[in-house]
Amino acid sequence: MKAAACLIELCRKAAKRGWRANCEAAVFRALLNIIKPRGKRIISNLALVYPEKDGRARNDMRRLVYDHFGWMIAELLTLQRDVSAALDWVDEIQFPRYIEPAIDAGRGVIFLSAHYGNWELAAAWYAQYLKKRAPHNFYIVSQSTRDPDISAIIDRFRANAGIKLLPKSTSTLEFVKLLKDGAHVAALADISWLGGVTLPFFGHPCTHTMGPAVLASLSGAPIIPVALYRKAPFSHAVEFFPPILARHDPKEKNRRMELERVTREVISATERMIEKRPELWFWLHNRWKRPL
Repeated sequence: MKAAACLIELCRKAAKRGWRANCEAAVFRALLNIIKPRGKRIISNLALVYPEKDGRARNDMRRLVYDHFGWMIAELLTLQRDVSAALDWVDEIQFPRYIEPAIDAGRGVIFLSAHYGNWELAAAWYAQYLKKRAPHNFYIVSQSTRDPDISAIIDRFRANAGIKLLPKSTSTLEFVKLLKDGAHVAALADISWLGGVTLPFFGHPCTHTMGPAVLASLSGAPIIPVALYRKAPFSHAVEFFPPILARHDPKEKNRRMELERVTREVISATERMIEKRPELWFWLHNRWKRPL
């Protein structure tokens, strides 16, 4: 096992809510703020989206982004002891009326979020939440990291949380079949899978996946954007957004226009959740594919 994976395993064994988690979070936050991984990319992305902010404000935001990731790592390591603790850590549910009818009716759902908040905790929480309410299968669209040892650790954590994995290479037909059978499938809207289209994101051209729109059109499943907001360490609020529905039209021109319409609604929902708490988004990614 490589050094990074060994370190994660050691921290996982030591992690426990309380002073241990607080110490781990402090170490991770300090290291991130010292090393500043992809720090120039964060500043570049912030300058693109918030041109009115000065250099000091962007540096402050970068520090908040690193602080958030430090706590995110500490929370996920602590959660390995008991994944059911996610039900306690998410102590506020906003607008459950957007999801409960689909759960109770046994309908498939496409959940969309982003690399936002503690997205792994959000998936673990929903798996536990769904398990208590109804016997739906819960999947996430996954992509392995470059380090196979770290990928194995992440996959084991997800399996322990009751999450099933669907690689991005899964066929459209298989996705549609699962959704029609009542599965709930979660994906991150700020990754590319099942084709893409260039549309504005925070006012600038960006490539977006049309995969969710395609699946919603073919399966009839609603798209429900969802966000997890940190209130405090180990305390989060989940917000469900209004369902986005896609009409199915066999005509090629109409179908393309419909898929773009749905994708625009997904983009709008993603922008709203990021604008609410921008420090919780993954600004480290070259989302707009711009050189530094």
